[in-house]
Amino acid sequence: MPIRVLIADPQPFFCEALADGLRRRGGFDVVGWTTDEREADRRADSCDVVLSETDLAPGSGFSLARRAGGRRAIVILTRHPVGDVLLDAVAAGAMGCVGHDTGLAGLVPLVSQAAGGTFTVDPAALRDALQRVRASRDGVGAMAPALASLSAREREVLRLLARGLSNEAIGNELYLSAHTVRTHVAKILKKLGAHSRADAARAAVKAGEADSDVRVLRFEGPDLKRV
Repeated sequence: MPIRVLIADPQPFFCEALADGLRRRGGFDVVGWTTDEREADRRADSCDVVLSETDLAPGSGFSLARRAGGRRAIVILTRHPVGDVLLDAVAAGAMGCVGHDTGLAGLVPLVSQAAGGTFTVDPAALRDALQRVRASRDGVGAMAPALASLSAREREVLRLLARGLSNEAIGNELYLSAHTVRTHVAKILKKLGAHSRADAARAAVKAGEADSDVRVLRFEGPDLKRV
């Protein structure tokens, strides 16, 4: 029987290209694609494996894994370095974490493994992933206990906060109200001992909790504490 696959990614062109590639390889029945976390959750029962990016439009692959991971195998297929998201994928209940640089030929056996109930990660990327995880943990230092106290949802909010998103934008990404986001941000600042969103963002970058391309500049001036 072919493996039924659903693709969740914010870029429709990528979804269509990957769907076409899997169909041409044979052994896969691509049941469809979506850019939306909730739509992916609704359709998860129609497939064996969901291939999801971390950032959906709107939504999150991690949140999708928490929603549907108990019903179907969710594999995080991400543009980010695997080491940046591997632990979050595991914590969310995903059945694997694979980078876009794996390529279609390498992806096919990994999807088959996930469908069979085996956690999957590209062996070629595993060494780099573990090195990134080790480096991020070594760089945390005294911040480690505070970061460890953050819930999975708070870490998602922190990652988006570090990208400079407003409360409203974070809410749109994660299907949360702005009020709920403000509550999460306040808890994050308290747990990290941060005085502002910028301080929290810098802590996230230093600890490897932010996206790898995020940089936070320090400006002299008043410390804005508004959350």
